[in-house]
Amino acid sequence: MYKLHFVNGRSLIIDLHLNGKTVVIVGAGNEALKRIKLLENEKNCDIHVVGENPHPTIEKIAKQKKIQLKKLKLTSTDFLKDYKAFPNLFLIIAATSDSNLNTKIVNKAIKMKVLTYASDSPRFSDISYLSLIDIKRTIKVGISTGGASPIMAKKIKVKTKKFLEKAITENDIQLIKIQKFAREQSKTFISTQNERKKFLYTLMDDKRVKELLKDGKYKAIQTRIKKMVKDWK
Repeated sequence: MYKLHFVNGRSLIIDLHLNGKTVVIVGAGNEALKRIKLLENEKNCDIHVVGENPHPTIEKIAKQKKIQLKKLKLTSTDFLKDYKAFPNLFLIIAATSDSNLNTKIVNKAIKMKVLTYASDSPRFSDISYLSLIDIKRTIKVGISTGGASPIMAKKIKVKTKKFLEKAITENDIQLIKIQKFAREQSKTFISTQNERKKFLYTLMDDKRVKELLKDGKYKAIQTRIKKMVKDWK
């Protein structure tokens, strides 16, 4: 989950799907490692890391074939021309310890018409990272201070996470999974978006589904959904 910045000063919080996209991380130290950790679980995201003295953990991740590591002394942005031809180049992250070089990388990425992020200058980046709360790998909640204070974003995250973990029940998590299954089924049998929306709301109020959910009978719920969607008019 990221905040996407626009030239008019506005921003939009979005959940970027990096499936099939290429991301280049410039730098191979602690800051680069943080960005890799946030990206390595993205499905089919092609991660390239460029740096002179890689962090041992980065080298370990490279050996696991999760990323592609290129050891290179960084003195300019000339190396980026090697990635310009990549058809799915989507994001360049400047994560070196040299602020001037990071600025040059950002400017080069802009000329290449690629989204960019600088670890030491989030306000001048196309995107910024949110302080993310992940609840049972199903719900994501992002906390942002607009780049004003990452430290406060983290503190608020800790407070918010405790509240959300109490407020969001296992029943809520299962309802999300049920709704996902129902959405997939409805696309096969219900032609319009408005009708699919009505069907999903009807499902939420279905007494039989509620009974089965209470008893933990998820297979029976799927069977019920298949029948309901076929009978929908």
